[in-house]
Amino acid sequence: MKKLILTLIYTVFWRSFNKIIIGLKYHNHKSLRKKKQFILIANHNSHMDTMAIMSAMPSKYIHRVHPIAASDFFGGTKLNKFLMKYLVNAILIPRKKANSDKDIDPIEVISKLLNKGRSVILYPEGSRGTPGVMSNFKKGIGYLIQKHPEIDVIPVYLDGIYKTLPKGTSIILPYNCNIIFGKKIDFHSLEIDDIVLKSEESIQKLIKRE
Repeated sequence: MKKLILTLIYTVFWRSFNKIIIGLKYHNHKSLRKKKQFILIANHNSHMDTMAIMSAMPSKYIHRVHPIAASDFFGGTKLNKFLMKYLVNAILIPRKKANSDKDIDPIEVISKLLNKGRSVILYPEGSRGTPGVMSNFKKGIGYLIQKHPEIDVIPVYLDGIYKTLPKGTSIILPYNCNIIFGKKIDFHSLEIDDIVLKSEESIQKLIKRE
C-alpha cells in the first residue's frame, strides 16, 4: 500500500507537476533503474529539492528510498511526523552528533537503514543555506561513507530549483530548472576529509557541466 501511495504522490503527481507546471528537466535519472541501493548526495536550497529528487526515483523501489530530514524542523508535531513518514517517506534525525549514550547518533540511524538495504537522500551542507550558493559539506557524510564503502554514492545537482520555492515562502513558482544525476563517485581514499572533498568536487563538476 505504501509503495502505491508513494508512486502516486511522486512519480505521478509530482513528476507531472514538476515537468508541466514548473518546467523541471530531468537528466540521467534513468541510470538509477539498474541500481538496487545507493546514497544520493545533493546541494540544498529549497524544500522543493526533496520533491524533485523523489519524483525522479523509479517507481519499482521508491518505497525503499528515504530522504533524511532534521527532526527539530520537520518533527515538531505528531501530524508533521506522520506526514514525513508516510507521505514523504523521510527519516527524521537530529542534526547534531551524539555527545552521550543517551543522545541519538544521526550517523548510526542512517547506517542501520543502509544495513537493511534501503537507499537515502542526503544534503551534506546540513541546511538550505544561501540560495544559489553551495556551502561546505559537513563531516557527517565522510563518517557515513567510511562505514559503507560498498554502497554507490551518486551526486545530484539541483539547478535553479530554489527559485521555484524560495526560502521563506510557500508559493510554488514556474521556472525552467534542472536536476542532474551524475555517475557514482570513485573514492580513492576513505579518510574523512578526502571523502568530504571528493563529494563536494563531484557536485561542482556537475555545476560546471551546466
